[in-house]
Amino acid sequence: MTYRMILWILLPSILFLSFPSFTVYAEENEFEFRVEPIFPKSQIGKQGYYHFKGKPNETVTLQAKVINDSEKELNVTIRSLNAYSGNQGILYQTEPILKGTAITNEEFQFTKVVKNPAELTLGPLESKVVSFSVNVPDINGTILGSIEFRVFKGTEELTKKEENSQLLIDQYKAVNVGVQVDVTDYQDIPVLTLEKPHFSPEQIAIMIPMENKHPVIVPNILGTYEITKQGDQDFSLKGDILPFKMAPMTVFHYPIQWTEGTLEPGSYHVTSTLGVNGKTQTYEQTFSIENKEVKETQEKMVERGEVEIAPKTFPWTPVIICLLVGIIVILLLILKRSKPKRKDRKYPGQDPN
Repeated sequence: MTYRMILWILLPSILFLSFPSFTVYAEENEFEFRVEPIFPKSQIGKQGYYHFKGKPNETVTLQAKVINDSEKELNVTIRSLNAYSGNQGILYQTEPILKGTAITNEEFQFTKVVKNPAELTLGPLESKVVSFSVNVPDINGTILGSIEFRVFKGTEELTKKEENSQLLIDQYKAVNVGVQVDVTDYQDIPVLTLEKPHFSPEQIAIMIPMENKHPVIVPNILGTYEITKQGDQDFSLKGDILPFKMAPMTVFHYPIQWTEGTLEPGSYHVTSTLGVNGKTQTYEQTFSIENKEVKETQEKMVERGEVEIAPKTFPWTPVIICLLVGIIVILLLILKRSKPKRKDRKYPGQDPN
């Protein structure tokens, strides 16, 4: 294919992209909506989420104004979400998506104490006020979660020609409004509990289990880490733990991505210094990476089509070749020595010398 033919093929696409697409803009506007929280009188602060003090076993009614900015009827689904922890901060989900993330005490599941309508229908350019109630649990600390308002936009179909397969992806537009209820004052200074790390072949990362055993949010968590390898003084994996915070009574596995050369089995040591709310914590643990984990990592990377990370193994192939060559040389020498020598025959009149 000549360059001129390629240019003629690409030119219409370039011209199309050079002008605004009114069709796409109108399609996006079909799903435009907003949520404006109506804060109670007991609201603490002016943040964009509900934050108030509650008494155990009391029921608090909250409201929000949902506004349809489009000229199309919208069906808005409403659901409550729990608060989980992750290395990016606090996550709001019905069930944890991240592996190793969980709420350690069921009493701190926000979805169990909230009642809300399942859906809301809005006409074109219409707005409605929706109410939901929070039954404050009898706990010591803070209950945390969010209310999600979601509109289904459609299903996108992705086709892979080379594999002749189809992938359907549902598209939504969602607005989350956080809810924080301080039930009682908590006086203890929060610290984190860190357990023994392990290696994750799926994420190609060293996972450090972190747990917030306190019934309150732990903010301002940051620090540094260094990973060394036993028997290899040149190995050192250093990095920063970027600021994040943890939800009450939650645990998650903090990932440290493997970026230090070839992955190989061995014994490793983690040293970390954490700053938690201005208080310094030190952490030291030893863990091992086994051959089976290296092999599983390679398999996961092949499945995802990534570049394979080959482990450093003993060079059996060249050793076997050298042994075979040595054996052949020894056999040739033995054959040469064992071969009888030919004696010269003497003929009459031949010089004996």
